[in-house]
Amino acid sequence: MKYKCIKEMCLPKCDGDGFEIPNEYGFVTVGSIWERDDRGNLIGGDVHLDSLNDDCDFGWIEMSFEELGENFELIA
Repeated sequence: MKYKCIKEMCLPKCDGDGFEIPNEYGFVTVGSIWERDDRGNLIGGDVHLDSLNDDCDFGWIEMSFEELGENFELIA
């Protein structure tokens, strides 16, 4: 499933092992496209999304189902 961001989000950045990097944040921009990956979550979120954008601060993000509904819309 693919989702489009409808509300900008500021999130902490994580390293390759899923640990937050102190004092480093990035943005998920409105209009960015993400694909849901149900193979497993790295940091305990309900939903794992992989970025389909070349200019994104994140390769992937995780969030609760509530945050997904508030910040993204299903497009495919």
